[in-house]
Amino acid sequence: MRNGSVARCRINLAVLCVASALYGCGHEASLTRETPTGGLVTWSVQSEGDILSSAGRRDALRLIKEKCPEGSRLVREGEVPKVSQTADRHWRGHMGTDRIWGIQFTCAP
Repeated sequence: MRNGSVARCRINLAVLCVASALYGCGHEASLTRETPTGGLVTWSVQSEGDILSSAGRRDALRLIKEKCPEGSRLVREGEVPKVSQTADRHWRGHMGTDRIWGIQFTCAP
């Protein structure tokens, strides 16, 4: 009986791990900063072509629409620094090549 419980527990754990991995892959953008009236959504880009046509941007716009079902206004859009300039100088060449792009928005009144 005990061996059966351990086996079921392992199977449940494996299913949970696979589901978590698949869930994580489904989201390209994240709501990095949230306020009561808006926020900042960000996603990773590797080239200029990724900015407007990527799955990350589509996911970011979906997150904005979920946060602001009555509409929104884009306040600012652009590259978001990954680290401070001082840290960037010290770690030059050791940081990843991905860039972070973001959209700051407010919800319509």
